Formats: sequence, C-alpha cells, structure tokens
Amino acid sequence: MIPQIEIYLNTERDWVTEKLLQDFAAALQILLPELLATPKGPDHVLSTLPVVEIAVVDDDAIAQVHAEFLDDPTATDAITFPYGEILVSCDTAARYAEAHGISPLEELFRYMVHGLTHLHGYLDYTPEDRAALFAVQEPLVEHFFPRG
Repeated sequence: MIPQIEIYLNTERDWVTEKLLQDFAAALQILLPELLATPKGPDHVLSTLPVVEIAVVDDDAIAQVHAEFLDDPTATDAITFPYGEILVSCDTAARYAEAHGISPLEELFRYMVHGLTHLHGYLDYTPEDRAALFAVQEPLVEHFFPRG
C-alpha cells in the first residue's frame, strides 16, 4: 500500500505557505514508491499506513512534544510517531539552512523525507544507523532539490 500524504500548517511563517505544502505533498507522493522499493528497516510501518499526516510546527510546539514523549525539552527537526504522524519544525529548518547556506525549503522538505524514512523502519540512534538512513533519504531529497 502507498499511503496518502497530508500536510498541515500549524504555525505562521511568511515563507511556509499552503501552496508550498501542497507542492511538497505532491512531491512526497511521487517519492513514496521509490522509498517503499528500498529495503525495509526493522521497524517499518510505512507500507501498512493508509495516510501519513505531517504537521509543520514552530520550535515551541515541537519542543513541547519532544519533552512530553521523549523527555527532552529542546526543539528538534522532526518527530515521527509509528501510527503515521510526523511533526517538523520550520524554525529549526530555517535556522539550520541559514547556518549551512542552503534553502530553508530544502531543509524543511528533508525533515519530511526523514520522517517517512523513519516510518520505513530506519533509525538514527547510532552513527551506523544514521548513515543507512541518510543513504536512503538524501537521494530522495536530491530528486527535488538537486545539487549543482
């Protein structure tokens, strides 16, 4: 099964628009078959979900969820729940993008792909896990944000 992607804007930032999120949802829908064709990680659920909901939030909101569910009160880039909900922080994406000279749109999209990759069973607890996750994630991001 290929889940449907739904993206919700739960914060107000000038650079994150409903149109952008519609475009991201369409792009992610295109990427899903390619992601699902990669080997599954040990905790994969992506192919069993009818819908994946992605919420774009600010740092305050993601820090609250991070504290409540992971006992860490700091803001983070993405939080993925195995029932098909992903939260991504547009504030973290903007800050990281500025520090690393990339587009905040690319970074926000990367967080969404990152969450989907988690749902496909990839973890990022160890350097080896992160390397395996990034080996799947980054080529997918580069389809829509090619490196020049």
